[in-house]
Amino acid sequence: MARVAFIVTTCHEFEGMKVLSSVLKQHGHQTDCFISGLERNFLQAVEDWKPDVIGIYATTGQETWSFPYIERWRKKLPHLKTLMGGPHPSFDIEILREAEYIDATIKAEGEYAMLDVINAWEANRSIDDIPNVAVLKDGEPFQNPIRPAIQDLDSLPFPDVDIFYKYGFLAHKRVMQVHASRGCQNSCTYCSVGLMKKEWVSGGKNERFNRVKSVDYLCEEMNDITARYPHFRMVNFGDAALNMKHGWLEEFAEKWPKQVGLPFACNVNINYLNEDDIENMSRAGCASVQFGLESGSEDVRTKVYGKGYTDEIVYSIPKLLRKHKITYRTNNIMGSPAETLDDMFDTVQANRELKPEGCTVLIYRPFRSTQLGREDFEEGRVDIGKDIGPSIQHDSQMKREDLREVVNLQKLFNLAVYLPYGIPLVKKLVKFPRNPVYDWSLLAFLWYQHAVVSGYGMFDDFKLGVLNLGQIFGRSSGGTHLYGEQTNAFLDTLDTGGEAAFVGDGGLLEEKPAPRKKPTLVERRHFQPKRKTAKKQTPADGKDVAQAS
Repeated sequence: MARVAFIVTTCHEFEGMKVLSSVLKQHGHQTDCFISGLERNFLQAVEDWKPDVIGIYATTGQETWSFPYIERWRKKLPHLKTLMGGPHPSFDIEILREAEYIDATIKAEGEYAMLDVINAWEANRSIDDIPNVAVLKDGEPFQNPIRPAIQDLDSLPFPDVDIFYKYGFLAHKRVMQVHASRGCQNSCTYCSVGLMKKEWVSGGKNERFNRVKSVDYLCEEMNDITARYPHFRMVNFGDAALNMKHGWLEEFAEKWPKQVGLPFACNVNINYLNEDDIENMSRAGCASVQFGLESGSEDVRTKVYGKGYTDEIVYSIPKLLRKHKITYRTNNIMGSPAETLDDMFDTVQANRELKPEGCTVLIYRPFRSTQLGREDFEEGRVDIGKDIGPSIQHDSQMKREDLREVVNLQKLFNLAVYLPYGIPLVKKLVKFPRNPVYDWSLLAFLWYQHAVVSGYGMFDDFKLGVLNLGQIFGRSSGGTHLYGEQTNAFLDTLDTGGEAAFVGDGGLLEEKPAPRKKPTLVERRHFQPKRKTAKKQTPADGKDVAQAS
């Protein structure tokens, strides 16, 4: 029996860790989770628990936060092993070169890969050939092939919420975090999902990337949680979109109010949403939805971001949501290479016309786990030595002459949307130097939208914001795209299913790119030739076309 300690730096319930923990416990291992911001002495708390294995969830920009702790723990616990999973090591196994901190990484779904690793370590067996696992072989990172994705989510044990709800704040807040599915209908170029669909599956016949829990399983899971933690008053579905599977919402609308009865908020994919779906969500108790607008430009959304939905869909769905008394918020991106500052103000104008109850606004970040991000590095658009920390709320790494204005607009976006004459006012304000007032303006809108509009509760959301303040405006190290002493240039690496190595200096990125056979994603906005396409499915058709994985 091994003792596995999951560690996180963000005060948040991580669905993946819940399921990993439940699978490990089902097979006789002991688990616990430690959140750095909720422990009086994080270092000592983990050490006192005496783990055999540390499990680390890592996104790009946060992949090294645990290293100082691991260094200290290994002095007291010399047998300690470390295992890293999550988006970052799933696309970049160069982290394995930090061998004094990381023993192995897991790519893609980790439930049974982690179980195999823990069992092997406990029995003193090699982990070198375990599917999904990456290790150092002869001093070089090596990624093993990927096992088939878990097709039947109902076959998994219920997520282990106890490892998070041991913290009083998380157990007694108004809103619980739940997932009903895995995957996403879209393959947006700024998001990792497009590459996940290619690299996180084994390629077996009939293997699906998009999967949904049955409504019965989900309701049983919820009742299991609320029987032990009765304080929750609302559910937030963290899925990419609750309207993932055709017909699912209809059954959900019949069973959820009777068996669970809690109101909920969720994300939706408006490209695959029709009035029947919206009516079913309303009947089930949906209070609020969020969807990705990202850009006010249809060309940018369809030709560059690959979102697929037109202005017709963007402007028709909110009318249906209002009709069925569901509030809605938009997601928006500032600072991508596809847009000028004027384009970004067009996104402001689009939100003024859509009249959402809130706008989430993030600064574009060129992740190497995304199609557009990889292109940014190839084209030399990224200031690779600039450290912006782990947050996508703080600063930009893109090389732009209007960088100050872009970052300021992200902070003042909601002022431009909701104030009378907000656009001309903010067009003047973005020219001033960056300052804390702009940062706090953004934070105030975030708090209001989460606490009041989405029903999270004013006190809960205020405390959550304080606990995660460093993650929102994080200026800590970890966001440079420089990695130890590595000097491998991105253009010298091969795309073998893992993210390319980090760059130590400008290298080839500063040279003129080689001639291309086809335009870049950014160039497609203006130069993609028109061609005949099949008739576009619209919400008026009343059908769901979201099933491709």
